Amino acid sequence: MCCSCCGVLQRKIWLFGSATLFLILGIVLTIWGPGFTENLVDDMLVLKEGSTTYEKWTNIPVPVYLQMYMFNWTNGEEVQKNGAKPNFERVGPYVFREINIKTNITWYENKTISFIPQRTWHFEPEMSAGSLEDLLTAPHIPSLAASSFVRDQSKFIKKIFNNLLNSNGGALYQTHTVNEWLFEGFYDEFLAFAKKQNNSLAPPIPSDHFAFLLNRNGSTDFEGTFTIHTGQNSLREMGEIKLWNGHNHTGHFEGECGRINGSTGELFVPKRDPNEYITVFNRDACRIINLKPIGRDTFRGIEGIHYETQRDTFDSGTLNPNMKCYCREPDNCPKPGATDLSNCAEGVPMYLSHVGFMYADPSYANTTTGHKPIEDNDKFYIILEPRLGIPLKMNIAIQISIRIQPDKDITILKDIKEFYAPLFVGKTSGEVDEKLARKIKVKLKIKVLTNASTIASYTGIALIILSIILFSVDYLSKTM
Repeated sequence: MCCSCCGVLQRKIWLFGSATLFLILGIVLTIWGPGFTENLVDDMLVLKEGSTTYEKWTNIPVPVYLQMYMFNWTNGEEVQKNGAKPNFERVGPYVFREINIKTNITWYENKTISFIPQRTWHFEPEMSAGSLEDLLTAPHIPSLAASSFVRDQSKFIKKIFNNLLNSNGGALYQTHTVNEWLFEGFYDEFLAFAKKQNNSLAPPIPSDHFAFLLNRNGSTDFEGTFTIHTGQNSLREMGEIKLWNGHNHTGHFEGECGRINGSTGELFVPKRDPNEYITVFNRDACRIINLKPIGRDTFRGIEGIHYETQRDTFDSGTLNPNMKCYCREPDNCPKPGATDLSNCAEGVPMYLSHVGFMYADPSYANTTTGHKPIEDNDKFYIILEPRLGIPLKMNIAIQISIRIQPDKDITILKDIKEFYAPLFVGKTSGEVDEKLARKIKVKLKIKVLTNASTIASYTGIALIILSIILFSVDYLSKTM
């Protein structure tokens, strides 16, 4: 009889204890479970040694290509002799596979990491619409840069300069191969002369060769040192640039326009608000570029947000007052659609714009002929998976031009009209392939991670309901 009582008592204790345990677990999961599971997810996303993010960041699995479109100046002689409107024929693309390695990786206690990018480009002839040996006529940058430098000097100084320019290889344009214009470089008589002078009043001249990307292929000496946040303790900052070459300001533009922020284009803040802009820092332009979300887009079965640059992206205060700081001369700002990069280009009047001066004031494009219609792949856009911050597809497309102005004191510029000569279009493109898309969906368990907090909440509620049922059973057993 005593054993029977003990059996009933043990069952009651077990029932009451189980109900109490389920109640406590249910409350804990309901209140703290979502936060706990979110922290687990966040810990998988941050940049740290051994994490999936770090693995993909150091060894980018997406094939990235640099597409270079060049501009062949077809009527340079007529422009110089008769003041004809310059005609530029867009040729290419010349496609290069880009390998991006992070060197000098250093971790810091404040949850940041620094690195130096090393980019190597390999020509892909089968993907290209031309050979690197194609001949191309383009503006002679050394002569134009030097002419721009002395533009505001006295007539006496300019006369001396003009004589030196004319007797040492100065020219309005020259013809070289695409490879020479891009990477290989060509010996330049005027550069060699200027380099020997070692004039302290002029910008330093490092080489007697010229190319747009001279000595850049495979080098670590050009892009500088980036310091970004790892996302540890602050996922909202993951991938955000904190310093460039040890500074939080470029020094090339005033105020907010020179402030370092945004992404290098490889890592973006996860769990992003779908209405929030994304920002990319462009080292060669010494400035940030903002992209606006314009809607949802699905790529290889993964839903993302489509971001694009806008009409005011390269404004200097006309369309957007907040961008007035991109204007070098407050009383003489460039018209909308192109950023004056002189401060970033050793004083050379280079201009950054959308391809074909898309969205820009017509006065830029109207100074030349030969423009092609704008295509979708000329647009600057990124499709981003917002939950993990993974770029699914990107097309970083920009155009670099040089402003060429008449100057009656300089022979090569004497009889021309002002125009903006397009030099090249650079497009960096990449997209996840089917294999990587499957990994994003399966291995990273996008759906599971996205619903982790919901699962925790539902589990907690279920345990609370179960505890109530057990308490009810215990109560009913006492009343019977």
